[in-house]
Amino acid sequence: MLTLNCPSCGAAVDFRSKASVFAVCSFCKSTLVRQDMNLSDIGKMAYLQDDMTPFQLGTKGTFDKKTFELIGRAKIGYPGGFWNEWYAMFSGHQFGWLAEAQGFLAMCFAVEGVPLPRKDKLFPGGKVDIVNKGTFHVDDIEEAHVLYGEGELPFDARVGRPSTCIDITGDNDEMGTIEYGPNDTRVYIGNYQEYDDFHFQNVRRFDGW
Repeated sequence: MLTLNCPSCGAAVDFRSKASVFAVCSFCKSTLVRQDMNLSDIGKMAYLQDDMTPFQLGTKGTFDKKTFELIGRAKIGYPGGFWNEWYAMFSGHQFGWLAEAQGFLAMCFAVEGVPLPRKDKLFPGGKVDIVNKGTFHVDDIEEAHVLYGEGELPFDARVGRPSTCIDITGDNDEMGTIEYGPNDTRVYIGNYQEYDDFHFQNVRRFDGW
């Protein structure tokens, strides 16, 4: 784990993932971008209005018989609403994303180095081939932007960061997302899982639940 000091307030900022380049100071809410051993303050993160998610930084769970802990979140907005993407750290230095959207949960993992078509070549109802993963159906395309971030993340998640998000599904119950960002393109493939099957611990508590 790498610990650096917030350039705004001096508080310790932990980076548990070597891939993390973005963090929000838990004390002063400064938005921080990491370059090697230096942190740059690029502004303040607004406080989040309660969105009733049961998850929080430090929530733990199980997927595919492996335990994980949530260490970061990006809340993503689009014209129809929002969804949460939780950065999950597994034992053995593996990282995934817990997608939380409209009552559905899925764990996804990055697929590196695969060729992709230009985004204007994709459309709902079409198909896209992901090398070593198969052919996927394009379900939805949304223009999205970051609403909020917390913890640590492996990409610059400053508020307003735009992206084109393309939801895809496979023939064997796989799901995934292709994200065309300002400077890069990322692909995530995974599977849905029921809430109880994650065996979550350290979730938020609500009155009456």
